[in-house]
Amino acid sequence: MKAIQIRSTNLLELVEQEIPQIAPDELLIQTRAATICTSDLNDVHFNPFGIELPVILGHEGAGVVAQVGREVVGFQPGDPVATHPVHPCGNCSTCRQGFPHLCLNMGHFGFNLPGTFAEYYVVRQDRCRRLAKSVDFATAALVEPVCVCLEALAQARLAPGANLLVIGDGPFGILMTRLASRFEPAKVVIAGYFDTRLAFARGALTLNTRTQVNAVEGMLAPLDGDRYDAVILAVGSSQAFQQGLQCLRPRGRLVVFSAIHEPAPIDLFQVHLKELEIIGACSDLNRLDEAVVILQDEPDLLVDMITHRFRLEEYEKAFAQADQGKETAMKVAFVFDAP
Repeated sequence: MKAIQIRSTNLLELVEQEIPQIAPDELLIQTRAATICTSDLNDVHFNPFGIELPVILGHEGAGVVAQVGREVVGFQPGDPVATHPVHPCGNCSTCRQGFPHLCLNMGHFGFNLPGTFAEYYVVRQDRCRRLAKSVDFATAALVEPVCVCLEALAQARLAPGANLLVIGDGPFGILMTRLASRFEPAKVVIAGYFDTRLAFARGALTLNTRTQVNAVEGMLAPLDGDRYDAVILAVGSSQAFQQGLQCLRPRGRLVVFSAIHEPAPIDLFQVHLKELEIIGACSDLNRLDEAVVILQDEPDLLVDMITHRFRLEEYEKAFAQADQGKETAMKVAFVFDAP
């Protein structure tokens, strides 16, 4: 099979490998679509998690079951499926406490498990879900992004009538604005740098802060002097982190969804004075079934998020588009011909 490997920092190669073998509780998936995530770009440029290279990259994928292990139930060859990249061990202290998404021995596509940028990949049966045959595979590859956005919104703990600010106009920030209506907020505002991306936000007020002298004033303007019940940080920026804190009402919550790799100073006096809460959102706690229902019941919710489609052999163009074409691209997908 063909696959895209990250060989070293800033070096990707299209390689030929044997089709992987499966364990008794696993399925072999013939890939039909896989989407590029911002974290894939970070892995290529910086390898921030110290991935042992080389490895097949990619963690967002969907396809058709090609083979089932002897212990697998509920799946058969030919089934269209979506998959989740996180494979908890089920045995560590964190898993036993009920937080498998934060597993201490986690398996993860593109990290310590072969990823989805390949003609075939392997998934454990509990991390796989069948799909309606009408679902677009490139859209189905977004099942894990939907999961983690639902988790971020849950961490925000929005009561009906709350005001939400999302900082960051990348695919995840946009997805959050589209999913936020489930929590019946009063106002959803998204702040970012690109008008073309902000135009994808449905049901949200949009704000381009690129040229604003005082971004915080701009973010607060839609509330007419009020402040936000929750802010979700969907961009890995220390500056945006500080801005988000300033936008919160007393007892508001700042959800750190995007990783900030540099030190981020915190105004702890304001945290103390306003009893603010800073909370993380990493992966998701058992939201796969909910995400699949959304994909199947609301097909128009996500299909336009796939702005570019490439064959696997066009990986250089695909990564260039995802990395450098932020003003024109939302999600970039690899698509594979049907057998």
